[in-house]
Amino acid sequence: MTATALPDLLANAGAVVRAAPDSTVPRGHRPDWLVEPESLAGLMAVVGVLNAAGVRWRVDALGRNWGYDDARVPEPGAIVRLARLDRLDLDAELGLATVEPGVTFAQLQRALDEAGAPYRLPPPGSGPHTSVLGNALDRGLLAGLGEREQHCRDFLVLSREGTLSRLDWTGDEDDRVRRALPYPPGPHSRGTVFQTGGHGPVVVELTHVLPPAVPYTAPLVLLAGPEPTEALLRCWRELLHHRLVTGSLLQPVARRQMQGVTTAHDGLVLYLTVGAVSRPMLGTIVAEIRRIAGQHGLRVALDAVGHADDLRVVGGSADQPETVAGRPVGLEWHTACLPFDPALVVAYWRANQDDPALADGPWTLRPLDSRALVWLAPFTYRKSDPASRSDLRRRVDAFERIRTAFGLTAYRRGGLWTPR
Repeated sequence: MTATALPDLLANAGAVVRAAPDSTVPRGHRPDWLVEPESLAGLMAVVGVLNAAGVRWRVDALGRNWGYDDARVPEPGAIVRLARLDRLDLDAELGLATVEPGVTFAQLQRALDEAGAPYRLPPPGSGPHTSVLGNALDRGLLAGLGEREQHCRDFLVLSREGTLSRLDWTGDEDDRVRRALPYPPGPHSRGTVFQTGGHGPVVVELTHVLPPAVPYTAPLVLLAGPEPTEALLRCWRELLHHRLVTGSLLQPVARRQMQGVTTAHDGLVLYLTVGAVSRPMLGTIVAEIRRIAGQHGLRVALDAVGHADDLRVVGGSADQPETVAGRPVGLEWHTACLPFDPALVVAYWRANQDDPALADGPWTLRPLDSRALVWLAPFTYRKSDPASRSDLRRRVDAFERIRTAFGLTAYRRGGLWTPR
């Protein structure tokens, strides 16, 4: 089959075929084609055409989940983008949302608002115009970045051969689902269900069990010293273990300055979000957080500046995160997954501080859950400046060298998963 004949076959199968965008990431290959099926039937037909032609392929959802994936493939082939598969079915009474990969957080929120449903699904740092399904499987959606198995149900899975099967997740020990996917939703270390890192089965539909909206919230901060301590990390882990916070992240001064956030405190800040269904319950939770923090020698204060959104790092907005691509300043996220071991986290921080290329880096620590953390390091550079691009490569090489020395995985490849 000729290279010119394949795009025609894909178009006849029910897909839009176009050239893939360029990338700043040096590893991997630029895809030969970007293929967008217009329906589930079209996707199955496209898979048949690609397999018959011997073309390697992986999928993504919308191509907007910047920072955790890239428009590259490990070897020559195609990316199958599922943005046009955007069916959404909402059961407002039961709090269930069945989504295809093209459904965005903004689309789901509009449906919830129009139905007056008392549920919410907050968007991740990459913004409201990213895939609900893709984030659930690759990153997790709820507290921190983690997602438990009980928040996803009724997977519709496309095999590599192009056949469909439906699987229901009924509990932690549902071996049938584990063998079929074979990974659970959310972060893990051996590739990804949804294909952004590997070449396995593809989830083309799932049902979310939506969390109830929490009408009462309190933004808190734990004020710490200039470096992470084991006491701070133990306190954080305890708050997560008892599920006292609905969101949290740890930031140094350099990260707050990069985001344009100014505070009088010149040390680390652990941002906490607390939610409750009533004001008395909210007060009870805040009091418990203060008690636990006091046991670890930490101060709790109200967060007066609000939670800084990652989009501010590169100047994007909540409504148009894709405008980042046209800016003269580029950014690359690099990540490492750490077991939530206080001594290990402190040692990893010191290793980064001891490297001249990383000492002043604006890192962030985010929890997957009480068992694992993600270290996020944003590296900015001027796209038109060769010296700036060279400095970027120097910093990235230093980051990867330290991560490798500690035996850590990169979260952009699926992250850390510890089987229960």
